[in-house]
Amino acid sequence: MTPALRGNRVLRIALVLACGACATGGAIRVSDVTPQSIPSLEAARSRQPQDANTLTRLGVAYFKAGRFQEARPALDTAVARDPGNGVAAIYLGMAAEQLGEFATARTAYQHYIGIAANDELKRTAQQRLALADRNEMEYQARQALGNESALAAMPPESNTVAIMPFSYTGSDSTIRPLGRGLAQLLVTDLAKSRQVRVLERERMQAILNELKLSDSARAAPSTALRSGRLLRAARVVQGSIVDQPGSQLEVDAAVVDVGSAGVHSTARGRDLLSRVFDIEKQLALTLFNNMGIQLSPAERDAINQRPTENLQAFLIYSHGLEAQDRGDFGAAQADFDHAVTLDPNFRAASQSAATATNLSAASQQTVSQVETGVSQTQTLQGPPSAPVQDALVQGSNAVNPTNAAQTADQSGTNTQQQTVRNTTPDFTNTAGGHPSTGNIIIIIRRPS
Repeated sequence: MTPALRGNRVLRIALVLACGACATGGAIRVSDVTPQSIPSLEAARSRQPQDANTLTRLGVAYFKAGRFQEARPALDTAVARDPGNGVAAIYLGMAAEQLGEFATARTAYQHYIGIAANDELKRTAQQRLALADRNEMEYQARQALGNESALAAMPPESNTVAIMPFSYTGSDSTIRPLGRGLAQLLVTDLAKSRQVRVLERERMQAILNELKLSDSARAAPSTALRSGRLLRAARVVQGSIVDQPGSQLEVDAAVVDVGSAGVHSTARGRDLLSRVFDIEKQLALTLFNNMGIQLSPAERDAINQRPTENLQAFLIYSHGLEAQDRGDFGAAQADFDHAVTLDPNFRAASQSAATATNLSAASQQTVSQVETGVSQTQTLQGPPSAPVQDALVQGSNAVNPTNAAQTADQSGTNTQQQTVRNTTPDFTNTAGGHPSTGNIIIIIRRPS
């Protein structure tokens, strides 16, 4: 093999490798993507509109420029094209939050949690998810109030039940939070039947917070009707807790039919405070019976299960619900943790503690701070290190010398005519003595 052909062979191999490297690029830190990158990234998108790496970098650049409306579709497409793209997923969640699109943010964070390799960012996504859930409920409550007249004319969703916090009449501040604790117990127990759809207690609370009613106004039957229409619930459970002599409680509950604007059924329980769980179970079973719902033996057994046997733990848990409803997540977390300390098997308290922990952390952390953490720790697939066409030109010049180069080679000291040997056997390990035509075919695979 002549030196020239040997060099051409090496160059051909190097060219293929170089073009592969040019096509993929190396990893770059997210912090290296800036708003100044937008023009070049937009040009790259015009050439490859469905390339997930380009769309991710462009979406990040848009986000950093505060152009959230443009960032969202770029990142959305990037996640759809590459479900394992964690950077696109978490930036999509943050962009959706900024736009008030909390359902999209929640879906993006849930997706990121499922694929995240970074434990710290996974916790951050869990925190943002909890806050997105709460913000979405608040947003929907505002939207419902703004469309109240239209919602009032719409029929409620059948078999949908919402439960208001019970009002309390008495002087014992430790008992007052039971209004929320009993409401949560009823939500849990009524949801054990597949024949009804029970709305989250927090969704009802968001409506009540938006209405900004006094305690007395909240207890009025008209409030149950109004909140039911706003939630499009077919029935609303409204109740009260009253102190009675001898450390007894009297608990009354009424099921308000939103469609007919009348009381559908009532239930009452009276017993010692120490038997508050018995009172609640009696209420739940009576409400099912009055609504004409037949429970299976398994459903009845599930309803009769106690969340805890520790009354003090339940009272502290109820106090935590009250703190959470007013947005004091730190206090709520402390209460839930205390309840778990008193009863480590109190599952509802431990679940609420985890949620309050996430809400407390997320409420103290801005999206900008989250973005900074992601930007400094995550990497992206970088742009090509050099345009592929440049590598082709350079490789072509090296493999097929210019006329000047050929002339210079021919004018060397060795004036004897040289025969160009067929190099095919060198590459294919086959016999052959056909003369070469002097052309070299270079095949470059386009990156997939």
